[in-house]
Amino acid sequence: MNGKSLKIILLLILMIVSKSILSEENIYCFVGDAGEVNPTQKMVVKALANSDCSMVWHLGDITQLGVQSLDDPELQESFLTPFKPFLETEIPFYLAVGNHDYKGDPNVYLQVAKNYPSINHPSNFYTKKFGRTCFFVLDTTIFDKLYYFYKRGSQIRWLLDEVDKLKEKCDFSIAVAHHPLFSSGDRDRANPQLAMFLENYVFGTFDIYITGHNHVLADEGDHKNTLQLISATGALPGGSPAEVDSGKFNIETPGYLKMIVNNNSANYQFVSARDNKILWSNTKLGSGLR
Repeated sequence: MNGKSLKIILLLILMIVSKSILSEENIYCFVGDAGEVNPTQKMVVKALANSDCSMVWHLGDITQLGVQSLDDPELQESFLTPFKPFLETEIPFYLAVGNHDYKGDPNVYLQVAKNYPSINHPSNFYTKKFGRTCFFVLDTTIFDKLYYFYKRGSQIRWLLDEVDKLKEKCDFSIAVAHHPLFSSGDRDRANPQLAMFLENYVFGTFDIYITGHNHVLADEGDHKNTLQLISATGALPGGSPAEVDSGKFNIETPGYLKMIVNNNSANYQFVSARDNKILWSNTKLGSGLR
């Protein structure tokens, strides 16, 4: 074997190893309902800032009162200032909007993202790919609130187009939004109009659906082979049942969800913000977009 051939072989090995390392380094973390300024919010922000997360996905209710503009004091007081220790790490931060964000103008976060390089929010619904792992960020408030009915058609058409476009490019699919379809906690099920959207376009299409809204950390199991997870204890934990069904997890303690996806398999953990202990872990095998 000559020197040139050896160099080519070594280069190919290096490329394969580098690709493998990069894919294993993506640790996806999820937190929601972190818009109330209190000791719990501070604890969760500190835990995320000191975590090994490659990126964090905010599942909505970025503030409790909503923000009307970039100059709205609520933006600084409830989000940018308390999240400063995390934002200073420059870990990528992907936003979804929730019902409390609609108390103001959720489109303000499009402008916030332009001003903060680590914050990503190109639209209230968007996609993001990491290799062959595909994320869909959805706006579920427009289906939860009847008076936003006129906003629904454009998102449904976009969603159908994106699923069709990416179907052959995703080994694993994750939908991220604010509202769950069901819960073993206090809020047992979405209202009929939201449930219709989720049943028709989310469950049975994606491998995992990750939400906030119900202020718990929960593994609610599969429905139509779509796993529903809730990570919503960023500021106001509460709402867990007195008893949890076998095989499910539901707890009202400050923390976040952490996930690693390799090919079509996701290993996920719920992590306590108090002591960084793993509260629950499980695995989900996926099939991409269906």
